[in-house]
Amino acid sequence: MNNNIGVLIKELRLAKHISQSSLCENICSKEYISKIENGHKIPSDKILKDIFNKLGENISAFYPMLSIAELIEFNADKKQIDDYLVKHEIDNCILYLDELSTHTLYLCDEPLQYLLGKRAYLMAQYKEDYKTAYELSIKALGITKAFYSIDEVLNYHLYTLEELWTLFNIAFILQRAPHLNKLTPIQLYTHILNYLHRGILNYDMIRQIYPLTCSYLADCYSSQKEQEKANYYIGKGIDFFSHNYALSLNFLNNLENKIKTSKSH
Repeated sequence: MNNNIGVLIKELRLAKHISQSSLCENICSKEYISKIENGHKIPSDKILKDIFNKLGENISAFYPMLSIAELIEFNADKKQIDDYLVKHEIDNCILYLDELSTHTLYLCDEPLQYLLGKRAYLMAQYKEDYKTAYELSIKALGITKAFYSIDEVLNYHLYTLEELWTLFNIAFILQRAPHLNKLTPIQLYTHILNYLHRGILNYDMIRQIYPLTCSYLADCYSSQKEQEKANYYIGKGIDFFSHNYALSLNFLNNLENKIKTSKSH
């Protein structure tokens, strides 16, 4: 994907007499559209598809999305990162992230946001370098959100899972370094849950972030001695697992009982 996409979007928008304000509605900010058109931003696949839908055009007729080969490569990179984390090879993981930062694929919004967000998490969780982690998170969020102050974040509509994870990182960091911003982790975690309750993202996308957000929110309230609220969010996390995994769990339990019964005979 290159910056010619911005020129194409601008030409289509002007030809259809659509203003930047109208085009960006429910997609992104006007400033972000302007940066795309001027070649200063490469939008994510989701935002790009939404823009072309608003323009009444089929994007595939003009411009290809990330190729299957690139998508496979991106998923392979994420798997390698997860493998490092499972083995607790944090320094190797950070080095791997550094190497990826020079990759052409990581100039696109979603991969770049993922890259910055993962590094921010590692710096906070394992290096306790909260200032660097916070700066990386702000940079990651700034890829898809134009803002003058992070305090404005509670007014944002969140469109992608990477935006949610970035916001989660910021909440996680502020839970340990509250001096970095006046926003509280509770405000941010609650904002994430409120968005997830809208049902825009499917289960596969939220199966990690929803219960994790519930658990950290419960931890925040517990540290403030507000046990009733802590128990409420613990219950929400448990309900999530119960609702989404009950069918599989029942099937496995029934299968286990069936096997036990057959062995006894």
